[in-house]
Amino acid sequence: MDKEEKYSNRMRLPKDGAILAENDNIVLKAVSEDQKYHMLSVSYECSFLKHEFENETYRKYLWEEFIRENAANYCIYTKDTNEFIGYCGIKNLTREIPELAIELLSKYRKYGYGFQALSLLMDQFSEITGEHVFRSRVEVENYASQALHRKLGAVPNGMSEFLLHGEEIIKYQKENQHLIDDNIRKLAADFDVEPIEILGHVLEYKIEWK
Repeated sequence: MDKEEKYSNRMRLPKDGAILAENDNIVLKAVSEDQKYHMLSVSYECSFLKHEFENETYRKYLWEEFIRENAANYCIYTKDTNEFIGYCGIKNLTREIPELAIELLSKYRKYGYGFQALSLLMDQFSEITGEHVFRSRVEVENYASQALHRKLGAVPNGMSEFLLHGEEIIKYQKENQHLIDDNIRKLAADFDVEPIEILGHVLEYKIEWK
């Protein structure tokens, strides 16, 4: 399957408020204009850069990222009460390996919604496109998300840069060696690197979804 065919298949994913999938507990609906407040609210709650949300230009940029043509994002609602839980999606449909995204409001975490949402998303993506391999990036400190990915069958697949780059990472590592604890050491062993190398990076996971 060439890149154009892949992209064409991926563009068949539901858009603009259409239902992607549902089970007994949740419904996934494609993001639409009337979900702007909900999407920015959960993004704010999960962000390390909360001060940026004071800037209208940043909020506009973030919203446009959610609804751009080559992204596929889905609001997660409770099935019985239609409450907004958060969202999940594919960040960029043109990438060779699609990257998963998920953010949940804090009051809905630890109820299994994240696992159900990503499972439904990958089920439907695979059925529509015939593709079964995904990647995901997780912050080093986000142990709940790391546990979720392990539950989904994700395996370590290296590390990548996010907010820090090049010399900034080296400086951060030198200044923050005190952050290395048993959790960092375990992650380092899982990713087959030295503990200090974990600092300043985000973790890459690979999921082969059957």
